[in-house]
Amino acid sequence: MSTQQPRPPVAGFSLYRGLERSIYILFVIRIINRFGDFVQMLLVLILTGKLMLSSSQAGLFVSSSIVLTMLGQLTSGFLSDRFGSKRLLVFYQSMISFSYLLCAMLYVSHPHFVPYLILLASPFRGGTSPLTNTMVADFSKSEQLSRSFSLLYLGTNIGVAVGPVAASFLYARSLVLLFSFSSLLLCLSTILLGLSIKMVQTRPVERNEEPSPQVSKARPQTVLLVFYAFFSLYSLVYGQNTFTLPLQFSFLFGEQTGTGRYAVLMMVNAVTVLVATTTLTAWTYRLGQLSSMALAMFFFVLGYGMYAWCDAFPLFLAATCIWTFGEILMATNANVFVNAYAPRATRSRSNAYVTTASSLGHAISPTFGGLLLLVVSYRQLWLINAGICIVLGCGYIALHTYLRK
Repeated sequence: MSTQQPRPPVAGFSLYRGLERSIYILFVIRIINRFGDFVQMLLVLILTGKLMLSSSQAGLFVSSSIVLTMLGQLTSGFLSDRFGSKRLLVFYQSMISFSYLLCAMLYVSHPHFVPYLILLASPFRGGTSPLTNTMVADFSKSEQLSRSFSLLYLGTNIGVAVGPVAASFLYARSLVLLFSFSSLLLCLSTILLGLSIKMVQTRPVERNEEPSPQVSKARPQTVLLVFYAFFSLYSLVYGQNTFTLPLQFSFLFGEQTGTGRYAVLMMVNAVTVLVATTTLTAWTYRLGQLSSMALAMFFFVLGYGMYAWCDAFPLFLAATCIWTFGEILMATNANVFVNAYAPRATRSRSNAYVTTASSLGHAISPTFGGLLLLVVSYRQLWLINAGICIVLGCGYIALHTYLRK
C-alpha cells in the first residue's frame, strides 16, 4: 500500500545492497532477456524487409502478436497460482527460445512459417513480465520492494540501451544469426533461472505486514481496479512518445533529419533512465507509491507542456529529460503498489492484470493519437496529453487520501 517509509541511508548503486540473492539473479536475467529481444525490436523490418510481407500483412501479424501477448499476460497469473511462478517462467522462456530456434532453422527453406512461429512465441513472451514481477515480490520483504523493482527496471533499460545495436548488426548480416543468437541468449537465461533460483515459496504474512483496518475497509480489489484503469490511461498517454513524436519531428525537421534527431532523443531518454533511476528511488523512497506517481504526473505535465510549444531541438531534449523522471517514478512505484496492496492469494493475477492494462493502453495509443491529429494540431495534442496527466495526478492524490482515512 502507499505508505511513507524512511529514506534509505545509501544512494547510487549501494542503494541495492542487502537484497535477496535471487533478486540479483533476476536482474541479470532481465538484462540478458531484454538485450537479446532482437525479434521484437525489429519485428516490422523482419516481416517486410526480409520476409517480403506487404504492409497490410505485416500490420495484421503485428496486431495479432500484440493480442496474443496480452492474452499471455492475462493468463499467466492464473496459471502461476496453479503451477508456480518459477516453473511457469522456465517453461515460457523455453518455448520462446525453441520458437526462435525453429525460425532460424526454417528461414532458408520454409520462410513462410517464420511469422507463425513468431506468433507462437508471443503469448509466452507476454507472460514473462508478470511472472518475473511476482517472483521479485515473493523474494522481497515489504521494505525492499521499492529497491527490488528499481533494480529490475534498471536491468530492463541496460538491456534496451545496448540491445538495438546488436540487433541491427545481426539483421544486416543474417536473419538466421539473429534468430539463433536470440534463442541462445534466452536459453542461457533460462538455465540460469532454473539452476540459480530456488522454487518460490509463498512467505507467511509477517505480523508487521498484516493489513491495517483501514486497508481492510478499503476493499483492495476495488482500489486495484481503479489503479489498473489509471495505469492503462497513463500507458495510453505515454505511447505518444513513440507515435506522435516521430511524426512531429518529421513535420518540423524533415523526414531524414527528424528520424536522426528522434533517435538522439530516445538515446537521451535511455541515458537519463540509467543515470537517474537510483537517485530518484532514494529521494522519493519515503513519499509512498501513490505520492511518487502523482509527482511523476507533474514531470509529465512539464515535459509534454514544453513539447506543445517547442520548435528548437535543444528544448525537446530538455523536455525529454523532464518527463523521463516521471517515467522512472511510474516504473519503479506502480509494481510496488500492486504487490504491496494485492492479497497474497491473488498476487500473480494482480501482476498479470496491471501488465495487461499497460499493454492495452499502449495498443490503443497510436489509434488515439492518429484520430486526434485528424482534428487538432501537434500543440493541441500535447496539451490534451498534459491535461490527462493532470487528471491522473489528481486521481493518485485522491486515492492516496482515501487509503489514509
